[in-house]
Amino acid sequence: MTQLNALTALGAKHADAGRYCDGQRLWLCKRRKDRGSWIVRLNIAGKRREMGLGPWPDVSISEARDRAADARRLLRDGVNPIERDLRVNVRHPISSHLQNLFSNEFYESLMPD
Repeated sequence: MTQLNALTALGAKHADAGRYCDGQRLWLCKRRKDRGSWIVRLNIAGKRREMGLGPWPDVSISEARDRAADARRLLRDGVNPIERDLRVNVRHPISSHLQNLFSNEFYESLMPD
């Protein structure tokens, strides 16, 4: 059985480069001793997928655990958390013509008559 919450903040800080499991498929992947990233492994439609949860140490262990639990909760509710995350982060670029038009109107509104 996998040990839950196997990592501690101090243990993560002193760990060398490598992959470290925290339990419930949450992993700390350290590229260097001082930088890394959090991932959670999910089974989506019979395939193993990995979802990034943020950079370590910017994202704490407790925050990574919360984000992993949210992803598992979404998956349990029938929502693909990776696709949902992509849809939320997509920005619709405004055309350069409209951007120029709005910025010119704004600039002209600031000018005294």
